[in-house]
Amino acid sequence: MRDDAIITSDQGTGRVPGAKKPGFYYNWGPQAWIDMWMSNSMLLKKAMPIISHTLVPILRLSGDRLQVDRDYAAIRSRREVVRWSDSPREKWRKRYGNFVREAEWALLELRKYYSQKQYEDIVIGTSVALSHENSPEFLKMMNSMSEKNTNKKARPTRDGSTRPGRWSTFLFETFNPAHWLTGPATITEYDPAGGITVMEIPDCAWHTCASADSLPNPNALPEEGCLNICKGPFEALFNGAGGGLKMEFDPHLPETSCTVRMSWQVN
Repeated sequence: MRDDAIITSDQGTGRVPGAKKPGFYYNWGPQAWIDMWMSNSMLLKKAMPIISHTLVPILRLSGDRLQVDRDYAAIRSRREVVRWSDSPREKWRKRYGNFVREAEWALLELRKYYSQKQYEDIVIGTSVALSHENSPEFLKMMNSMSEKNTNKKARPTRDGSTRPGRWSTFLFETFNPAHWLTGPATITEYDPAGGITVMEIPDCAWHTCASADSLPNPNALPEEGCLNICKGPFEALFNGAGGGLKMEFDPHLPETSCTVRMSWQVN
């Protein structure tokens, strides 16, 4: 399938039914434990320092240092405490929400001082550089998808569409490696032989883990981080160079849903 056909095929799809509904299995099942671990290793240890060690120091140099420190302390005071008695799912949600809240504050503050290009160089450039430095194994795993799917074929459905089978759907909904970042998702197109997978996210976790009244702008979704810490860096990291993995994010703002297309060159 051509890239333009891929992009056109799922525009405006909006919300789709979630892969799971909240319940004991959702809160304590294997995916919840995976997400809890990923939120600790990827968010707390690798992503959170971007705010405190890079974005906040830049803000201190850009404006009133004392005011920046006061504002940063105020946004940190809204952190939800992760308790030992929380379910794995709740620990993931709190960590994710804490990161989104503080990232959104820092990005909105940076907008006050820098042009669009400077802003993207700081935010997207830093995220990409740290990903190469701190998560080379993750990048290698993602970039190996094209090689792993070279000889795989999807079985067409009766209507001629390409959707994952029951076993593939079960594995994806039980051990989705991207669930810690997106929340529940559904594969709507799966054609490894054609080099395309399309994933629909009905309510992206970036927009739902932190309560609206705790965000720096309670009247809007955390769009800055959605576009510049999620979409921007992932599309820069996985741009299809050399026939490798290409990722395209289509957030359906101002809704919380999103379409993610993963494609790669096939022989």
